[in-house]
Amino acid sequence: MMRNSYWFLTAALTIFLLVGCRENTGSVIPENQRWISVAISPDGSKLVAVAEYGHIYTSADGGKIWIDRSTPGSAIEGEEESWQSVSISSDGSRLAAVAEYGHIYTSADGGKIWIDRSTSGSAIEGDEESWKSVSISSDGSRLAAVAGFGHIYISADGGETWEDRSISGSAIEGNKWWFSIAMSSDGSKLVAAADYDYLYTSTDGGATWTGSRVTDSATAQGVFWNSIAMSPDGSKLAAVAYGGHLYVSADGGETWRDRSIPGSTIGGEKQWESVAMSSDGSKLVAVADSDHLYISTDGGETWEDRSIRGSAIEGDQHWRSVAISSDGSEIAAASYAGYLYTSTDGGATWKNHIR
Repeated sequence: MMRNSYWFLTAALTIFLLVGCRENTGSVIPENQRWISVAISPDGSKLVAVAEYGHIYTSADGGKIWIDRSTPGSAIEGEEESWQSVSISSDGSRLAAVAEYGHIYTSADGGKIWIDRSTSGSAIEGDEESWKSVSISSDGSRLAAVAGFGHIYISADGGETWEDRSISGSAIEGNKWWFSIAMSSDGSKLVAAADYDYLYTSTDGGATWTGSRVTDSATAQGVFWNSIAMSPDGSKLAAVAYGGHLYVSADGGETWRDRSIPGSTIGGEKQWESVAMSSDGSKLVAVADSDHLYISTDGGETWEDRSIRGSAIEGDQHWRSVAISSDGSEIAAASYAGYLYTSTDGGATWKNHIR
């Protein structure tokens, strides 16, 4: 009888563990994180995500297992930082992260060790900047960062030194409510969005800038720009406005097309939060707050609502950030309500990594 009971308990425990293993994603991420930003490597294997007043997490296997990088002794220890944006190099080894009213941090080893770049004597010294967005080049050597009611800063040496590009006489002179910045793979081309202002582009690594206002009636009085994306060669762009429309450009920002036209799946005004595009600009993904996740496979001409019934991302969510791999097959999406999702089939199906 004792041996039978022992066998029964052992079998039950084995079944329990097997079931648990199937359900466990290996994640060390606690629930109820207010996710703000997520980035993905071109091949989709490496990811980095940040939460507001939370930690930085990285994954080296497409999101199956996550590692908390804000550990004791790290430059990013603790939960004091209100993280706003993260960016990742092509091989996933070099990372950059910015915090609101905080610092700029970089890592050269996939997130194991971080360096605070807002040090004494630097152009980005101190805690005064309300950092909003950061972008990193393919090899991690060039970085660009913007601050709300602040300036655009450029680094050409992996974040060791910085230049303030909002200098006198520049098209971006003085303080602006910058919200988003993106760069081409080599860092030579950049696009930056200033809230209720222009979209600005640069073709010389940020030395000079050109203002580009979208000229349709929807933006005649300015736009609350929230997120921008750029293809690796800098020719394709996408931009979204909070309480506005989604726009695409196929000529580096010289002309723009409003894709939120009547009759479109994304027609009308939405509280757009984030947009991302594949290498060739043919595949786009965009999310809106208290709304859905949308996919385009033809450069923004037509869109599909992927928050359909039965999907892991069904219904309205407080979306904050999306990222997409080079070929558009791997997608990561972050929700302020506490969830991180990935798709390996271009957005057709999704997996929730927070249980």
